[in-house]
Amino acid sequence: MKYLLHILFIIRYRLFFFCCCCLLFSSCNDEGYLYPINPRQEKDTQRIIIAYLAGDNSLSSEIEQKITALTAGFLSADYSQNRLFVYYDRRNVSPQLLEISAATENPRQVLKTYTTQNSASAEVMEQVLNDILKNYSAPSYGLILFSHGTAWLPAGGLEEPYDYRPGTRSVGTDGEDEMELADFASALPLPGNKKWDFILFEGCYMGSVEVAYELKDKTEAIIASPTEIVSPGMTEVYPSALPFLFQPTPELEKFAQAYFNAWDGKTGDYRSATISVVRTGHLEELALLARAAFLRWEPDAGTISALQCFNRNEWHLFFDLKEALLTANPALKTYVDGLWKNIVTYSAATPSFLPGLAYGFTIHTHSGLSCYVPQRDFLYVNQGYTQTTWCGTVYQ
Repeated sequence: MKYLLHILFIIRYRLFFFCCCCLLFSSCNDEGYLYPINPRQEKDTQRIIIAYLAGDNSLSSEIEQKITALTAGFLSADYSQNRLFVYYDRRNVSPQLLEISAATENPRQVLKTYTTQNSASAEVMEQVLNDILKNYSAPSYGLILFSHGTAWLPAGGLEEPYDYRPGTRSVGTDGEDEMELADFASALPLPGNKKWDFILFEGCYMGSVEVAYELKDKTEAIIASPTEIVSPGMTEVYPSALPFLFQPTPELEKFAQAYFNAWDGKTGDYRSATISVVRTGHLEELALLARAAFLRWEPDAGTISALQCFNRNEWHLFFDLKEALLTANPALKTYVDGLWKNIVTYSAATPSFLPGLAYGFTIHTHSGLSCYVPQRDFLYVNQGYTQTTWCGTVYQ
């Protein structure tokens, strides 16, 4: 009898252990699995917009409000013909991929929960984009990128431009990790080698010609700021302005104007903003003009310091491109002016930028694109600059 009870106990124990293992493995398998919700054929979807919110950094506290704002904006657009996907990563929370949907009581539909990962890695970004693009398609695509940014600068170059050390150019940040500009561009392929209709950068300093030129074969247009973006950035305008991006022809200029108007209407230091819409179709021609202006230009420190700068540091790394071009070669004015209207289709700037804080500055000119002017002392930044496609085209 004791032997029989012993056998039964072993069987029950093994069954219990087997059930626990099944539950455990089932739970593990759910991690990172994609659940397509209400898939629609391409003909039923006008545009897909993907918001990539890399907030596992000091911007983490803004993520929830930003998702709420994006949701409100999408639900006030023609959501029957469009789709909005949101990937977010913030501190101490597993990254998730959502689809915003009006068809369910909770508009945030979780498509995938990821294990902890570096969202500033180009490989991770490419995987997230592929998770969407392999399951959903449309004739038109837009991308919103929210994170820290320092344009083309090598990692840490904004804080320490002098000494060379290995690094990457910063598009997005996850903890202390930063994404290289060229790697970011390589992570953006669309089906059939399509271009994105637009990339909206909600990150500081991304309105630079070096960034735009790197992405000219990836996107038709860019919305970005040559300066910092004051927190909470575009959160306040998404509810009313996001529908502009879902119009049959994206109304990028109206979105940019809505952002600018919101910040231009503030007072004190909060009245600080720059924004631009840059069309990429004529950037090759701009590079040829820049080469004619910059190739043999060796400005002294006084000439450089007189240029409009866009960063709040003791040293200046972002300058107004159009002013730099015409300072280097005033004879190009007619050509530059004629080309500019086809490239920068909207630009706006407040009269000053954070004037009450250290190194705040007056904005006497704002053409819509910044550029770097090489400076002899900045060995680290100069080394990073030579790796940009823009520098290779203009200076080499």
